[in-house]
Amino acid sequence: MTVGLRVLVVDDDFYVRQALHSLLSKDQRITMMGVAATPEEALQMIAVAQAGSEADAILLDLEFKQSEIGGLEAIREMRRHAPKAKVLALSISCQPDIVRAAIRAGVDGYLWKTEATDGVATAVERACQGHFVVTESLLPTVTRITEGSVRPVWALPSGERRYDLSRQVENVARLFCINGLSIKETAEEMNISENTVRAYVKSAYKALGTSSRLSAFQRLVAR
Repeated sequence: MTVGLRVLVVDDDFYVRQALHSLLSKDQRITMMGVAATPEEALQMIAVAQAGSEADAILLDLEFKQSEIGGLEAIREMRRHAPKAKVLALSISCQPDIVRAAIRAGVDGYLWKTEATDGVATAVERACQGHFVVTESLLPTVTRITEGSVRPVWALPSGERRYDLSRQVENVARLFCINGLSIKETAEEMNISENTVRAYVKSAYKALGTSSRLSAFQRLVAR
């Protein structure tokens, strides 16, 4: 039996971990090595991996609330302890300075959670083939930062819209369901009231045909 690319997901948000595990497990190109809530947990998994079962790719969040290891340090630690693995940042931030810092720390790709779709498996595959992978809207930024690099840059296309969500409702839903922000944090990010956020989330759930945050996450990332 052919073994797919072994992937380790490292993210402190339960919904992100479970949704990515569910999404990637269904792809024949991928074999899930596991999921970890912190860089420390991921490093333990890497340390005990048997020869031939090491990670081929690591999907790494850059913000951890329950870890002493920051995102950039986590990148360096993954590179040091799993030198053959491709490390792809999976972040809620698309700020150029953060993207630049992650690239300098050694990532092999930068995926913005708000745009990440069911093409994540293809992004992993492309990274393992030697490309620097990036979500579509970050392509101009990454192209400028990596100018002069011999490694080709490949952009993960934005997912097609499969559900009828207004732009504002969809933005709120993505912040709440994909980025893992709380109601209060989403309200502050969007500059709207918490009650409005709750109403938008309810509308998003209805449009997506679901009643749970995890299911909404899965349907949004598949858009």
